Amino acid sequence: MRSLSLAASVALAASVLLTASPANAATPQGVCGSGYSVVDSLPISTGKLWATVYLLYNSGNGYNCVVTMKKTDLSVATFTEARLQVSGSSTIHRNNGNFFEYAGPVRAYARGKCVQFGGTASDRGGQRFSSLSPWGHCG
Repeated sequence: MRSLSLAASVALAASVLLTASPANAATPQGVCGSGYSVVDSLPISTGKLWATVYLLYNSGNGYNCVVTMKKTDLSVATFTEARLQVSGSSTIHRNNGNFFEYAGPVRAYARGKCVQFGGTASDRGGQRFSSLSPWGHCG
């Protein structure tokens, strides 16, 4: 009876592990590269967390980097975008497409300038959800 109980427990644990959503194995620093540190983040959420947008900075070269890391539907390529704009420029640097884990990296030189960053993630049906920061992180 005891071993049957143990076998049932092991089977239940295995089924939970097999059906759980995989975690995103990528990290913002890993995507942006050496020398970048996270300075801010924005959730893309509707009550459900779809993704997190990370702003990173490299003080050695003066570049910012933005990555949108998916939190759901990692087994499905869905529309995901990372965007970055530097004050004084009308250019919006973007990386978007149907991705499994993340969009980015998007990099721009911003030493002494303010930046606005944001991202978009979609569900399996194609409905898009976005977050956009105010201008900030000046310097």
